[in-house]
Amino acid sequence: MEKVIKIKKWTISIQNSNEKRVKKLIKKVLPEYKNIHWSKELFQEFYIDVLNSLPARYKQKNSIEISGRLSNQILEDAIREKLQEIIDNNESQG
Repeated sequence: MEKVIKIKKWTISIQNSNEKRVKKLIKKVLPEYKNIHWSKELFQEFYIDVLNSLPARYKQKNSIEISGRLSNQILEDAIREKLQEIIDNNESQG
């Protein structure tokens, strides 16, 4: 008998431990970058790029992170770096 792997159900409680913090910091930083014309696709690509640029850290629901937490400054620097890449890309195209 073949066992069914329930990917969605088995992984729903696992997430990148930086996601909530990155979203919070994006809300803080974005007002400084009003010259970027956002679309859903551009924002999603930006968000994915920020998360992918960080060291992978995952946690499960109701688990405790003991070590390895990235500082807010490292997260904010990653956000600003990706925003600058968008600006540089737009300038080179236009």
